[in-house]
Amino acid sequence: MAVGIGAISAAKDQTFVRLILGDAYVNATLENISKGDPLAVYKKANEVDMFLGITLNNIRVALFAFGAGLLLSVGTGLILFSNGVMLGAFQYFFYEKGLFFESFRTIWIHGTIEISVIIIAGCAGLVLGNSILFPGTYSRLESFKRGAKHGLKIVISTLPFFILAGFLEGFVTRHNDMPVVLSLLIIGLSFLLISFYYIFYPYYLKHKDYESFH
Repeated sequence: MAVGIGAISAAKDQTFVRLILGDAYVNATLENISKGDPLAVYKKANEVDMFLGITLNNIRVALFAFGAGLLLSVGTGLILFSNGVMLGAFQYFFYEKGLFFESFRTIWIHGTIEISVIIIAGCAGLVLGNSILFPGTYSRLESFKRGAKHGLKIVISTLPFFILAGFLEGFVTRHNDMPVVLSLLIIGLSFLLISFYYIFYPYYLKHKDYESFH
């Protein structure tokens, strides 16, 4: 929903992209487009510096999204919403310039994992916030302790994926001249990795435990 709002807002208001992404980024990207290399921004920094900077920043965002759950889940919801709006505006900006596929096959090399685990870290924040709002049969303090424990486990599980996403962004995304098949293969494998670890494997473990119990 947030991505859709960002894209529609960018389509309806020419100033929206600049408001969300900033004049410096938009101007630099427009200049890169005129030079024939629209995603040159990923090539400017040193690989190692970019890897470390992006990884640490993403982990900071994840921890912030988790901690914001203390604001009764509202804080986490706002963070996820604002990031979604930004993503929608960002992607529409390239679509408007006729560069949707070019941006998709480049940005989502790292974005598939990066965006997914930011959302998952947000889910951890919702686990934390909802433990306060909906204690169920537990005391509110006990429910909060359990929610904090479960949410923290989720956040910790995202750390290796943030490192992998940072590596891809620092060392791989910059090679936007790679064959299309290779970039789509990386995106597809990243999607399968996230799906396996956070959807299919937990489902398998739960089903296995259920059969063992019975």
